[in-house]
Amino acid sequence: MKLVVWKNAFWLCLLAGSTSLWAATPIATVTIADGEAVLLRDASRLQLAEGVRLVKDDIVETTTKSRLVRIEFSDGVILDLGPESRALLAPKLTGDRASLPARLHLLRGAAKLTVPQTSPPITAFTSASFDVNNIARSAVFVLKADQAAAFAESGEVALQERRAGKPAGSFTLKGGEFFARAGDGKAAVTARPTPAFIQQLPRPFLDTLPSRAALFKAREAEPKLLGEISFADAEAWIDAEGFRSQFATRWKALAQNPAFRSSLIANLSAHPEWDRTLYPEKYLPKPALAQASQAGVRPGNKP
Repeated sequence: MKLVVWKNAFWLCLLAGSTSLWAATPIATVTIADGEAVLLRDASRLQLAEGVRLVKDDIVETTTKSRLVRIEFSDGVILDLGPESRALLAPKLTGDRASLPARLHLLRGAAKLTVPQTSPPITAFTSASFDVNNIARSAVFVLKADQAAAFAESGEVALQERRAGKPAGSFTLKGGEFFARAGDGKAAVTARPTPAFIQQLPRPFLDTLPSRAALFKAREAEPKLLGEISFADAEAWIDAEGFRSQFATRWKALAQNPAFRSSLIANLSAHPEWDRTLYPEKYLPKPALAQASQAGVRPGNKP
């Protein structure tokens, strides 16, 4: 009974708060959705489809059943995502990245970015392994638990390597050059990508596919609601370095879900920001201190 009441309350809150979020100004459109892919928006899990407009803070995720998702931004920049990829659009960055105008954060997976011939180089994206400060034309990136790689397919690519959440070193790849780092090892730049890197790329990455944005100018699709976000959907983002605090705020209401709450508690050391939400009573002022404060008296001193 309690679970039913929670679910009803959750969906009422979701529907009440969704209008402004879903009506936000679009920054991109999904123009290819080949295979299974989902959209995480606010606290909702939605089915991604061609023609869906994307807004700031949307999370696009592909699965093992995905072949290719193409996202075309309003300025003509194209983002292709391969299987098992996770990307946050127009992220709010903090710390040394606060002024970086990144259009996405790539948590993991394979991504290809293509800049129109008529556009200047772009600041593309951030990640745990490196930030891409400049892409002249097109580049391919692969991020896995044990691998960080970048291939400057056409034109220069400027990278800011990162280790343990901090800038580590800068690299400028000329067209055709390849950056690779295995785990915590030393990064290396070579004249061309390795055969192993090429073999693991999604097949569509090896072709030059034309823009499809014109097909969807007057053809918009609404994403189908699949349900609320589960802890499995959210965990990687909740634990992501540099984003933990904002997701603790964004998904705060989900802590009222018994299953979500128990999963948060089970591995709280990985996301300590949630302690205040899970145990608010721990952060209430001590009665004696509260009374002294109200009386204008310092603790330990007589009035």
